[in-house]
Amino acid sequence: MSTTVTFAGNLAEAPELLYTRENKPFVSCRVLVNRRVQNNDTGEWVNDEPTAHNVKIFGSAATHVYDSCGSGDPIFVHGLERTESWADKETGEKRTKDIVVVDSRFGEVGVSLKYVSARIERAARPAQAS
Repeated sequence: MSTTVTFAGNLAEAPELLYTRENKPFVSCRVLVNRRVQNNDTGEWVNDEPTAHNVKIFGSAATHVYDSCGSGDPIFVHGLERTESWADKETGEKRTKDIVVVDSRFGEVGVSLKYVSARIERAARPAQAS
């Protein structure tokens, strides 16, 4: 069972373009979500500890994110939270990591326009084989 999540934050580093075994592109990135809280003693607004989300983006959105976004850029993510598991190569121990998956079947990713402006440029669609 998967949980749907939606959040906005900033890219912790530039998105990394990778490829599946089937040679399909995907992007792996971390998104930091900062929350502002009010200090009880002074009343001053301060940044709380950020929450880091590991995100994998598949399909055409992957190459658009890779081409358009960089470290620190504000984005929003709507996807399915999943747990990946694997065996550690050195120790053989089982490892797990929570990720948010965005793919063509479900999910969206985009630039958050809360504090920045952006110009929309339509991507060229690949030619259909006849």
